[in-house]
Amino acid sequence: MKFPIYILIVIVVLLFSPVLSFSLEKGTKGELLSGRLIQGHIDMSNEGLSYQTFKFKVSSDVFAVKITVSNSPADLDIFIKKGSEIENYDNVDYSRVQDAYNESIIITRLSELALEDGIYYMDVSYQRDTLPVINGKSSTDISYNVELDLQKYKVNGTLKPGIPSQYEISPQNGMAGLYAVKIPVNTNSFRIDLFNTSSDLDLMVAYNNKKITRNNNNFLRDSLLGRESLIVNGIDGGQVKAGIYYILVFDQISNDHRASFSIISTLGNKAPEEILEIPRFPAASDEMQNALMSTVEVIGTAAKGSGTLVSPRGYVITNWHVIEDFTSKVSDNIYVAVNLSNELPPSELFKADLVDFSVEKDLALLHISSGLYDNSLPLNYIFPYFALGDNSALKLGQPLIYLGYPGIGGTGSRASISLTRGIVSGFEKFNNKLFIKTDAEINSGNSGGAAINSFYELVAFPTSTIEENAGQLAYLTP
Repeated sequence: MKFPIYILIVIVVLLFSPVLSFSLEKGTKGELLSGRLIQGHIDMSNEGLSYQTFKFKVSSDVFAVKITVSNSPADLDIFIKKGSEIENYDNVDYSRVQDAYNESIIITRLSELALEDGIYYMDVSYQRDTLPVINGKSSTDISYNVELDLQKYKVNGTLKPGIPSQYEISPQNGMAGLYAVKIPVNTNSFRIDLFNTSSDLDLMVAYNNKKITRNNNNFLRDSLLGRESLIVNGIDGGQVKAGIYYILVFDQISNDHRASFSIISTLGNKAPEEILEIPRFPAASDEMQNALMSTVEVIGTAAKGSGTLVSPRGYVITNWHVIEDFTSKVSDNIYVAVNLSNELPPSELFKADLVDFSVEKDLALLHISSGLYDNSLPLNYIFPYFALGDNSALKLGQPLIYLGYPGIGGTGSRASISLTRGIVSGFEKFNNKLFIKTDAEINSGNSGGAAINSFYELVAFPTSTIEENAGQLAYLTP
């Protein structure tokens, strides 16, 4: 059968053009389709409209939506609302407002306001009070490109029970990855473990359903740990359902940094050997390195902060509020991550028991009792630790060094150790408690960490900050 030449040309264009570009007339509304690059126009000459409206549809097989505005000569912003056109930019579901001329936004089924099925409306808006300067002249017309990318649920890998696999999630896929494992018949339990990661990852599992959301998952492991473990047991001691289980691994803290990890699924509930290794601390090269290794991260149910090793046998001091749960009681599980590299977040290796505490003093003494998976510590395992200094000898103006794991000390979802400096800025007695004031940079996550003197001796613990418009002061507990 013969085709006219113009039909053949159209077929060739469709086959070999990965992205098609369509242009909208000024002031018109357009429907965004995935993979279609649209040239938009904002015309502020007649009605003075400083925006252009689009709409797009999300179906049940879409996990993430990415919208990109590009090639704009002016500062454009993105506003999105589900179900109806936008009337007020203070009343939208999502927005992307930065100083960058070109914006992009990603919304997923796991976003704080989760993506749902339905019609969404979007405004691309110019919000500045003055006209943009384009090619050296004030302009009432802004041309730009906008593109919609609907990312559907896609299995990124299939796990074989007992064999670890290495993967990576990235901002381009909504900081999430979907994996599958086939569980055979006559299985009483199985487990999934995430490890070898420097990020705070979580996971959801659904049986025979890869379209996982926060509302329809069957199992969830969501904690402040990066290394997660989820055990699936049969009901009343019976067997689990045989078939395909889908696993969604995600980072819900960091949206713009890649996260690599290992994942292993094993039959039974025993932790696999691949995750049980507890390395020994390297020999400290000097007193500062010993101090860095003696400063740990403490992770509870509701919060995480810092802590200090004060004994070669694994005793740790931290603030009480670091290990509180949501009911003001001690967390069911307390985890300790240790600094084996100054360039990476601490390694989550241990569990600790509460030995003693004082709510009034906001202090707690812990003892590292086992590995992260209740495995025994290696024989004659020795921890680095701080020598205790004389805090009564502290004087106003004396320099101090602060070590800990503030959240702002990392670009991803977990932070490496941070060191700041300051002085003793003052003393304050309150309810028969003495606090030391300092001008050092101390933030959330420093709580329970180390304040050390010039001899690298532990003299106090960062506890809280008082921030004002002109700066901040922090309180230390002696």
